[in-house]
Amino acid sequence: AVSVILKMGYFFFLRVISVFLAVEKIRHERRLNRIPIRIHVNGTRGKSNVTRLIAAALRRFGIRTLGKTTGTIPRLILPDGNEKTIRRWAPANIIEQIKTVAIADKLKVNAIVIECMALDPMLQFISEKKMIRSTIGVITNVRPDHFEVMGDSLDDIAESLSQTIPENGTLITGD
Repeated sequence: AVSVILKMGYFFFLRVISVFLAVEKIRHERRLNRIPIRIHVNGTRGKSNVTRLIAAALRRFGIRTLGKTTGTIPRLILPDGNEKTIRRWAPANIIEQIKTVAIADKLKVNAIVIECMALDPMLQFISEKKMIRSTIGVITNVRPDHFEVMGDSLDDIAESLSQTIPENGTLITGD
């Protein structure tokens, strides 16, 4: 009898979590749909600088924009150009991108410019296809780096970075 009760509790718990995740997915998709310009910046080097420059250009053209860099000191670049350091209490995690979209929605921005924070090709894919769904993708460059995660050659690295190419969007590349 105890075993049956434990199994029922386990399945109830799984069902509650499943409902919670489904509701969160719907909320995230609604937030994304309220942000018409979503730019995902990826590449081997220069992502933070390119993210800052794009966000500044959009602000200069009067587009309410939130930027996010993920370098050594991750920062939000607010619509007024001021910066806010993102405090991490654990190692960097791509779930942070969902929180950034929620902040962007709360700030009622028309554009987000987000630096890709994933190295692993699968995490890059998830970040793009499930979390950001960019309208514009940027790949700054493909250089020999992160071999331990992205592969042994420039072709492997390029393939890894290509995981953030937007569906039905525009891709801008550097060299």
